[in-house]
Amino acid sequence: MNPARRRLRLLGAGLAATAVLSGCGLWSSSKPKLPELPAVSGGAAARVAWTFESGPGGPGFQPLVVGDSVVVAGRNGLVARLDAATGRAIWRTDLGKPLIAGAGSDGEVTVVAARDGSLIALDREGKQKWSSPAGAEIVTVPAVGLGLAIVRGSDNRVSAWELDTGKRRWTFERQPPALVLRQTASIAMDTGSAYVGLPGGRLVALSLQNGALRWEAAIGLPRGSNEIERIADIVGSPLISGREVCAAAWRGRIGCLDTATGRAAWGRDFAAAAGIDLDSRAVVAVDADGGVQAFSRSGASLWRQEGLKRRQPSAPLLTGSHVLVGDSLGMLHVLSRDDGALQARLATDGSPLVGAPVLWRNLAIAQTTGGTLYAVSLD
Repeated sequence: MNPARRRLRLLGAGLAATAVLSGCGLWSSSKPKLPELPAVSGGAAARVAWTFESGPGGPGFQPLVVGDSVVVAGRNGLVARLDAATGRAIWRTDLGKPLIAGAGSDGEVTVVAARDGSLIALDREGKQKWSSPAGAEIVTVPAVGLGLAIVRGSDNRVSAWELDTGKRRWTFERQPPALVLRQTASIAMDTGSAYVGLPGGRLVALSLQNGALRWEAAIGLPRGSNEIERIADIVGSPLISGREVCAAAWRGRIGCLDTATGRAAWGRDFAAAAGIDLDSRAVVAVDADGGVQAFSRSGASLWRQEGLKRRQPSAPLLTGSHVLVGDSLGMLHVLSRDDGALQARLATDGSPLVGAPVLWRNLAIAQTTGGTLYAVSLD
């Protein structure tokens, strides 16, 4: 049997606490009662500055800040560019076909991946520029920049398209394992390389020029007595800060590597369940129990917040003063970046917040699974 047909996938890592293995029924669909939320301590205030009906979201769908605008896409095929200060639509386009992930953009060209396996580019006014078949279901948010759009397919091929023409420039291929997480993350880029998380806990650096492998390193290693226990896929998106690229592996490890060589700067065991965020001082991650934990850039533990257990926190947003995460009931939680204390919370539309919030000035912008974009002012 074709290995691609045999491959089973788990539901996206953002919903992993209630994941169901396709066709096997190994987990119960009943939901345990959630513990009461602890009271907030104050020290922060959050209010809704504006909202926008973005179309249904879910794993892989989160807004993107480009300059003073926000680009957002919905599963129903809506793509829009908004004024970040007001939420006013600069343009909006209905592609007429469902999408599998959010949008990538360099400010001039916006690229989305359709569920039918096509890659679609829109120009600065939101008009279709080109469309190209990828040859497989696309499983990453398009990474757009430096004249390229880069995605990974379900066949584990990483491909780059030229933004001007829609022509495929190069392809890099790896044989996938039998069982992988169904998630839709992104690809990190700097001026010379694309950093791609692969099934099996591997991170590769590929030349932007021709897709050649520059280095390959393990963030997590498969281990366990069966294929499910051996899942070690990179969750969320690799992130670059300075000379390091950092990532987390599903229920395995978290760590940072040197961007030039792939050598480990540090790594430690960590049961990651979603992506990470980082800046020059800290890395913040979410574990499989719903704990939110901060590490120094050398890997030392700074604090851990356990008040969101079993609420399936989203990937975090790290700001100068706060850490923000969404949860499975549509709550946006504001934590102190100094000690992880819960300082404020805000209710959205009640549907899960899966993708990480993004930041524009003092606004945290988050997309709900139900289809609303919330811009939240942080004071």
